[in-house]
Amino acid sequence: MIRHGEPDYSTDSLTEKGRREAACLAKWIRRIDADVSDYYVSPLGRAMETCRTCLDPLGKEATVLPWIEEYTGRTYNERLGRVRHAWDFYPDDWTKDETLFSADTWQSSHYYDNDSCKDGYRVITEGFDGLLESYGYRRDGHVFRTQWGPEGPCEKTIVIFCHMIATLTVVAHLTGISAPLLWHGFYCAPTGLTVIETEERDPGTAWFRVRAIGEVAHLLSEGEPISGSGFKKK
Repeated sequence: MIRHGEPDYSTDSLTEKGRREAACLAKWIRRIDADVSDYYVSPLGRAMETCRTCLDPLGKEATVLPWIEEYTGRTYNERLGRVRHAWDFYPDDWTKDETLFSADTWQSSHYYDNDSCKDGYRVITEGFDGLLESYGYRRDGHVFRTQWGPEGPCEKTIVIFCHMIATLTVVAHLTGISAPLLWHGFYCAPTGLTVIETEERDPGTAWFRVRAIGEVAHLLSEGEPISGSGFKKK
């Protein structure tokens, strides 16, 4: 899963720096393309532009996934006195709510106990489960079941161009970690790569392990500075 390049949110596109980041990413995509079975992309402009920069030189296209466009939950922010996106609260506020530290209770918190937040999480997680099922992985509680034929396990690699909070939502869903802990505790810089791989030690059972979150080696190797877009310092 790849976050889009540095965004200009006012136009839902990339900044000039974001375009340089996407160009660095395109070099990495070109190196791994032979191992990629399918590409997917969010319908939002900043993800689409990042995707086109990478795939147009290869003569390839990505399938649009409307459900991965971004976590859409909105809730009332008491400190700011208005309704806004529901993944960014000040530490001294949200950490006092013990329900947010458990995957079983966070959606009952007053921060997230509304239709907007619950639907936003459900759309992404159900969409991702549906995508995995199309590759032969069917969710069964906290694990996934598989039924491989004589050809053996699925060895396909897929790439999804999307967004930071959507990516962290998927990670939370796959690992059973409270989503707000990931939203507030992890950062994916623009064009950062989050790599998730199946571990299939028992026949018919798969578990997903995160190998990297927000990896930016493709930027460092090109001398491109890491953007702080989405990282709140104040």
